[in-house]
Amino acid sequence: MKKYEITDIAHPDNPKLHRIRALTDVGTDVHKGDLGGFVETEDNLDQEGRAWISEDAIACENAVVCGDAVLTEHAVARGNAYVGKNATVMGDATVQDDAIVCGGVIMGKSCVCGYAVIRQDEQTLCAPTIDGSARVYGEISGNVVCRGNAVVLPGTKLDNRTQDCFVLEDDRVSVQTASRTPPPKELCTHDFER
Repeated sequence: MKKYEITDIAHPDNPKLHRIRALTDVGTDVHKGDLGGFVETEDNLDQEGRAWISEDAIACENAVVCGDAVLTEHAVARGNAYVGKNATVMGDATVQDDAIVCGGVIMGKSCVCGYAVIRQDEQTLCAPTIDGSARVYGEISGNVVCRGNAVVLPGTKLDNRTQDCFVLEDDRVSVQTASRTPPPKELCTHDFER
């Protein structure tokens, strides 16, 4: 059974794009009959899972949105972009070219492009946040924030598996340390034994 259909409602600026309509409840926020964002073909949004394109977001060309991924607001996925797992792309953010986003939040006017890869770390479950006008061409995973006018160049791999957050902002790199509480002291009863 299909979860959505492509309607006859064309995008005001691009008649190749059409709004989607839910044929069943998708997750907890999308109900049968709700209108979604725009796609070029049914290949842009998987009929399985809880992935959804809402508001005025667009998935076009060979872009694929699947898994539990969400495109919302004015976000765009185009080219051969892949947005999957539990990724969220929102605001005026763009995922394009051959970029892969498998986790995290892409927002603001940021762009994930080229052969970029954004993913959640499977051990810590931390995922990157890309915001502002940041541009990512490299690979980022784990507890990383790119914001402002930060640029991650092609060939750069940043994998943070710690609870500390690596922050790339404009032309600066910093670390926000996670709050740590020392483990409770254990009583050593063996010291009193004879």
